[in-house]
Amino acid sequence: MLPGTTAKKTFCRLCEVNCGLEATLDSDGRIAKLRPDHDHPVTRGFACHKGLLALEVHHDPDRLETPMRRTKHGFESAAWDEAIDDIATRLRAVLDAHGPQGVGIYMGNPCAFNALGAMSAGMFAATLGIENLFNAGTQDCANKFAVGEILYGSAELHPIADIDRADFLLILGANPRISKTSFLSTADPVGVLRAARKRGASIRFVNPLALADMADIGKTLQIRPDTDAYLLAAILCEIERTSGLDTAATSGMRNLDRVRNFARAYPPERVAEVVGLPAREIVQLAHDLAEAPHAAVHMSTGVNMGQQGALAYWLVQMLSLVTGNLDRAGGNIFSARAVPPMLAGEPTPLRNTKWGDYRPPRGTPPGGLLADMILDDANPIRALFVIAGNPLLSIAGGDRLRGALSGLDLLVSTDFYRNATAELAHWALPAADWFEREDLNYFVQGVQREPYLQWTDSLVEPQGERREDWWILSRIQQALGFPSLFDIPGGDALKALWNGRLEETGHSVDAIRSAPDGIIVLPQAEPGGSLEQIATTMTGKIFDMCPDALLATLERAEPIFESLSGEASGQLKLITRRTHHMLNSSLQNLKRLKTDKGARTNPLYMSPQDASDRDLEAGDFVIVRNDHGQVIAELALDANLRPGVVAMSHGFGNDRTPGMPTAQAFPGVNVNALSPSGAGSFDPVSAMSHLTGIAVEVLGKMSTS
Repeated sequence: MLPGTTAKKTFCRLCEVNCGLEATLDSDGRIAKLRPDHDHPVTRGFACHKGLLALEVHHDPDRLETPMRRTKHGFESAAWDEAIDDIATRLRAVLDAHGPQGVGIYMGNPCAFNALGAMSAGMFAATLGIENLFNAGTQDCANKFAVGEILYGSAELHPIADIDRADFLLILGANPRISKTSFLSTADPVGVLRAARKRGASIRFVNPLALADMADIGKTLQIRPDTDAYLLAAILCEIERTSGLDTAATSGMRNLDRVRNFARAYPPERVAEVVGLPAREIVQLAHDLAEAPHAAVHMSTGVNMGQQGALAYWLVQMLSLVTGNLDRAGGNIFSARAVPPMLAGEPTPLRNTKWGDYRPPRGTPPGGLLADMILDDANPIRALFVIAGNPLLSIAGGDRLRGALSGLDLLVSTDFYRNATAELAHWALPAADWFEREDLNYFVQGVQREPYLQWTDSLVEPQGERREDWWILSRIQQALGFPSLFDIPGGDALKALWNGRLEETGHSVDAIRSAPDGIIVLPQAEPGGSLEQIATTMTGKIFDMCPDALLATLERAEPIFESLSGEASGQLKLITRRTHHMLNSSLQNLKRLKTDKGARTNPLYMSPQDASDRDLEAGDFVIVRNDHGQVIAELALDANLRPGVVAMSHGFGNDRTPGMPTAQAFPGVNVNALSPSGAGSFDPVSAMSHLTGIAVEVLGKMSTS
């Protein structure tokens, strides 16, 4: 290390892995370098290039540095006092006229990696009585929260695949090389899977995209998009009628007949055409899973974001349970955790609305109803706080959503950038980033392959007038005359918000702060007995394999199956595409990424066969349309796509985002304009939007001029 420099440990907050990092500060206290933490006891020097790009985000000259107010002449800088006073005045007017129902909050994915920000947003909502709490979960993972609440009594309980001891691994809707492993936090997942394969584990991927760069690890079964639930049901059906269910695992459990009857409706020979796999392959997959000494199943966002993510995730739990692999070494296990799960209690009933019934997981309404709840509600949302999010580009709604957000009495965006949503806001407020705040890796507790707890101090003071989310929300509460985190005795917000839960497992904020590098490695929990404990906590009786609260999503399965069966043979299905260059919209403004043509925008990927059938070539501009919307995109070819499947990355569409000039120079298109919104666009049990496996048509060549 050079003289005058200082090394500080921290961790990444771009995704669930939270890889350990080491920052080098120069003599001026400025972060000069960021590298993986090779001494980290769990992540062991692994960090992906996306996480390391956080340093470029930190130093990006286009970052918001002061509060900015939208005027008829454009955005103008303002002082914090002016911003807080105006926001509080506008908010008070909305509360007086419409009550708390007139206010909403939207929280993006980064809130899940901000221990103070997420909790302060909850306090802000509770203090003001706000119930319209939208978040990114209904775009990517609310199905898992919903099933966790209903089946296990907590949105935070999710049995993870025990990769290190499994003999057979079934991985659906994931590309570990590109996106790591959501709800299975592990550094270097490709290396971990390769090690499992080397010791003899058999691995199968299920994905419409052949994972060619994972071929040495496992075979990809190229399924038709958004049919995973029927594949899982067929596997369950085949296991029951041949290998048989594990009687010791299922004995005495409630509603086993519901599980049997549902699966029996979808034998391999019935679902084969809809799923797009030969019945013999489905049968073989079922036998491989059932006959393995230890088998584990992992399901990720490629399935979550379809029409039946909740159904598929429940079926994953059932497959693990009926084969005797749930809560068993080498199967799916409940990982150790330092933060105990928050219990949900009895499942809440479906909420009856004019747009359809739904059960809000963790109190979250469907994101696809945001425009409707602004424009078409008897008591509409008139003020919206967007925290670390970009709903204009991340949820369905297109121009209707743009119009809805533009007409609000108050729209406040708190973010690193003046993003596409913030361009419509009355106030764009500058948020402090990872390096400028204290934090705790709370969100991944319970889904870590190697469980640990980590704290990080802020590495540097916030640049310019950037402020932490909790500070901003607390200032607004103060201005309205409500108590806030500023009123905590001693001023230690992290201790006040987290000590209670940590102490339940024998930990504390002070202990973590004083631990070497702020890390406490936890002993892994021994599998066994978890279902009995869950049943006792929830009902005091026996474990329920299919509670009544799940029936609404089971009942949709047959009508959707019939609809899929009746589709034209040439129907194209659009799936989301993850890339090495982007994570949602968070890295869109980095110039270094735009030097790579593959990162500049989001083309429509198509198989060479489908392109040839339509007389199309790479580089052509095509119209992609359906009943929900239309976009124009450049065509790119990918031989790894299953014919009949096209793919695009989401998070683009920055043609009207001057606050992010690099992103605006390479805007791409908002693929979510093709997704359904409003009535009937969501799963009633999980409130999940339908964002992948969407029917589209691709029309002819267009001139590039």
